[in-house]
Amino acid sequence: MNGTNQFPAKTQRRKEVRPNFLMWTRRKTLLTSFSVALITISCAQNQKVATETNSNETVVSSTPPFQTKEPERYRATRTITTVNAAGETVVTKNRVARDGELRRDETEMWQRRVVYLYLPQGKFLLVPDEKVFVDLTKTDDTSGIDEESESSPDRLLHTDPIATTYQQFATETVNGRTARKYRIVVNSSTGTNVSVNETLIWIDEALHMPIKSETISGDGKRVTMELSEIGLDVDRSVFQVPEGYEKIAMPGLLQRLKVPPKEPT
Repeated sequence: MNGTNQFPAKTQRRKEVRPNFLMWTRRKTLLTSFSVALITISCAQNQKVATETNSNETVVSSTPPFQTKEPERYRATRTITTVNAAGETVVTKNRVARDGELRRDETEMWQRRVVYLYLPQGKFLLVPDEKVFVDLTKTDDTSGIDEESESSPDRLLHTDPIATTYQQFATETVNGRTARKYRIVVNSSTGTNVSVNETLIWIDEALHMPIKSETISGDGKRVTMELSEIGLDVDRSVFQVPEGYEKIAMPGLLQRLKVPPKEPT
């Protein structure tokens, strides 16, 4: 195992989407933080839910009737499937890994395999096929970054709720692992608008982390996240910039990869 061939990834797209580095980075960061966001809302519990839940009992509360945590060390394949109201589907698959404060996220972009490393010394983008890397630590150009999707997991679980309903179900098997299933319905308010978003979430009983979720937003968009190939053994070498990689700036990388300029909006 080495830093250049770990975690092969594929991206399947039924609808062609023009690459946009800044917007893609924003979406990737939101999706990568999904588990962390759930950790935050669960571990922030300062009071016990008033009603004890049985396997299928419904509780209305602003506090989730479950606790989650992200393992200090693990690796997995994460698949995100997004279907909009028109039925157009985009499927992205990437490999993630964590070892304490070290993180790795590998996916496909610009028709190439790319790797993001989140290290104590900064954030780096690697393109293994080109043997180059970009130091993103001091990147401060935020032009073109879009706002969070209204149906993103982080937005749904951190909006101003009128009422949040949690329903606990029996355990199910997800990719060979035992997980407890929950249903979360958020009635949210934005100004004079009221929307209802529903999320089904499966929490691994051994790891206490979300390994699957299905979210349906008020506009009909459906987003599914699923972790597979989960393992607790991680080679620390995959969190390093391999020797022999050339350091270049982002404009130089885009020019080398012949990425077309962003279209005006």
